[in-house]
Amino acid sequence: MNSFVSIFSEDSRRLIIALVIVLVLLFVIIGLIGILVKKIMKWEGKKADDLIHDVVVTGVISNERKLFRFGLKKSRRVLLKQSWIPLLIIAFGSLMLLLCCLINNTWGFNPFGNEETGFRTLMYDFDWGGMIHTDESGAKWFMLKWPNLVQFPDGTYDTPHWSNLAWGSYMFVPSILVGGVWYLLAVQAYIARSYALMKLCKSVFNKSLENYDPNSAPVAPINAENPDNQPTNPPANNINQQ
Repeated sequence: MNSFVSIFSEDSRRLIIALVIVLVLLFVIIGLIGILVKKIMKWEGKKADDLIHDVVVTGVISNERKLFRFGLKKSRRVLLKQSWIPLLIIAFGSLMLLLCCLINNTWGFNPFGNEETGFRTLMYDFDWGGMIHTDESGAKWFMLKWPNLVQFPDGTYDTPHWSNLAWGSYMFVPSILVGGVWYLLAVQAYIARSYALMKLCKSVFNKSLENYDPNSAPVAPINAENPDNQPTNPPANNINQQ
């Protein structure tokens, strides 16, 4: 009964509201990512036309496989141009983390962690393990309430603060996030161009009878002197006549 009442306490209602907000934001973010991916597929698909337009119009390449290889080669060059900046950002953040480890002589730590060398020193640290309770019988159950802040042995709480040992993590984590997302977008654009190139190469050299009208096909010329006596079979060659 006590656990049932505690589920609907003031902290529980706050936690439920926070979870609902997080779920709504999660769905919105997923929807925005889907829209972004769709726009990239459409935009990069149009770029695939520019990659192979000249060689198709001029007739330089008249083979589907060679055309796809040519377009894929040019698409890789576009990928290199789009990805060198995010890779440089990632390399810069990694270099700063390495220098921080060399200067402070701190190795083997998690740059995303909440230790004094981690990025999470700039964030609140909640005690999620404190939400699991054990009753007198030893059974464990989950108490739905807002978690408390992590408390240190001296009685203080883990609040956001600056750590001189974590300046490398402060530069590494944003670099990884920004550069990583940027690079993933460049890779997704490359995949979109490759897919569009595959469809274009097939459509350029594809022979289809979908819109063919046999009534519009050219007919043999009519003999004006004897229109009723038209040859129905092709003339025999000289060898057969002999």
